Amino acid sequence: MRACNQGMSPVGLRNLFPEAVFIGSDDYILLDCVTDVLRVNRGDAYVAIRGQKVDGHDLIPEAIKRGAGIIVAERMPENCSLISPQGGVIPLCIVEDSRFAYGKICQTLFRRPGDHLQLVGVTGTSGKTMTACLIAGVLGAAGHGVGMISTLGCFDGVDASYNISETPGPKRLASWLSRMYVNDCSHGVLEFSSMALHQERAAGLDFKSLCLTNVREDHLDYHGTVNEYRKAKMKIFEHMAEDGFAVLNADDVISAEVLNWLGIPALTYGVDESAEITGMIIEQYVSEQIALITAGGETVPLRTRIVGRHHLYNCLAAAAVGLGMGVSLPTIIQGIESVDVVPGRMERLECGQPFSVFVDYALTPDTLFHTLHSLLDVVEGKLICVFGSAGEQDAAKRARMGELVEKFSDVVILTDNNPGKESAERITEEILAGFRDPASVQICHDRVQAIHRALEQAEEGDCVFIAGKGNEKFQKIGDVMHKHDDREVARKWLYKNMVEVKSR
Repeated sequence: MRACNQGMSPVGLRNLFPEAVFIGSDDYILLDCVTDVLRVNRGDAYVAIRGQKVDGHDLIPEAIKRGAGIIVAERMPENCSLISPQGGVIPLCIVEDSRFAYGKICQTLFRRPGDHLQLVGVTGTSGKTMTACLIAGVLGAAGHGVGMISTLGCFDGVDASYNISETPGPKRLASWLSRMYVNDCSHGVLEFSSMALHQERAAGLDFKSLCLTNVREDHLDYHGTVNEYRKAKMKIFEHMAEDGFAVLNADDVISAEVLNWLGIPALTYGVDESAEITGMIIEQYVSEQIALITAGGETVPLRTRIVGRHHLYNCLAAAAVGLGMGVSLPTIIQGIESVDVVPGRMERLECGQPFSVFVDYALTPDTLFHTLHSLLDVVEGKLICVFGSAGEQDAAKRARMGELVEKFSDVVILTDNNPGKESAERITEEILAGFRDPASVQICHDRVQAIHRALEQAEEGDCVFIAGKGNEKFQKIGDVMHKHDDREVARKWLYKNMVEVKSR
């Protein structure tokens, strides 16, 4: 480990944004910047950002009152004096996109740590987290020091912070990249959601490799339309390094179309379509699967404890990134096989019970379809599904989720999943609208009791699939975050009732 953390350094705005318009000053040297007006300290740069509910430009007077040293904004504030309470003029820096400017400032404040790392960016509708973990495994097997930022948490090569649930904001992202560099990481693997890309959280970063797993439909409550969602995903390619390369899924229609306009080197992977890296499952069980991975003229077997055709795509994506970064195929297989479990992603709970229990983060119709379909291929008995749709999110997908769960499951137990301030009964009704036979559904709003009920019904050869929360450690009801972990709930019940379970 290097002697000390890089820390933050002063940033001159004129050099950073030569095209910006400065009013009240020719330049400004800042030591920190914020977007939350309540966090403004004397001398800070306040960056005004237009949000979905609040426009930061409307809060510029409050930022000046709190001592902001300069305002970074997209326009002149209306009916606002740029005079501080002490009578001095507060400079204004007008930029084209204040979100992008904030990200770039944050990376520069931390001395652009990403420039010292080979960065891999991963985005897509599904498979992002698993693919990021596999890529980290591949690079680690090749002897590289690897840091990672994903929805599982942040890892700087030494320390980790778990359960961040979304891509960190620009300042925290820059801080973690700085820690990776300090801890002698040579590579960083970063997962980006569509919302993070839309909010320019990747600003100031250049990626050696960018992986697009697939583009379907998600987060329409945020983006509004499928087209806007897709545009957000495509923004990641604005951050490609000059010597970088893309990794694309040849079996995904949108990903394949990207090849037509991308104009940069790309590696493709697939199962059905022609691609540089291909794979085929040859044996599949409830606890593992064996596949063949082919690249060029070389074919190598892969054994993984994470099952499903969708997981084969994750493995192929990781293999493509590894090959593009000079890792041999046998080493790539070693790295993929080293990833036995990814928390909350098709995580198999083994407590000695005679049936299977899987916990997965499946939150969308797409992820539900692929995980349930994969389980059908390996489960001998009944498939018992515990699921519910999260509150305060895209309600349009709920009926479709209900339709899929009914189609692929033998027993459905509908329960709550972070309803928040939304009515749990209303969420349930919207899910039931997708069922042909709503009367067949068991409804249990208490998620703990719903999991217990599923385990009580399971017999030898059956499978209990607990969907929607993965490795989350909370249940949001109203404004209160209650301690809850699907995996711990299931494990406790299984260990407590093991004698009864084995005697069925």
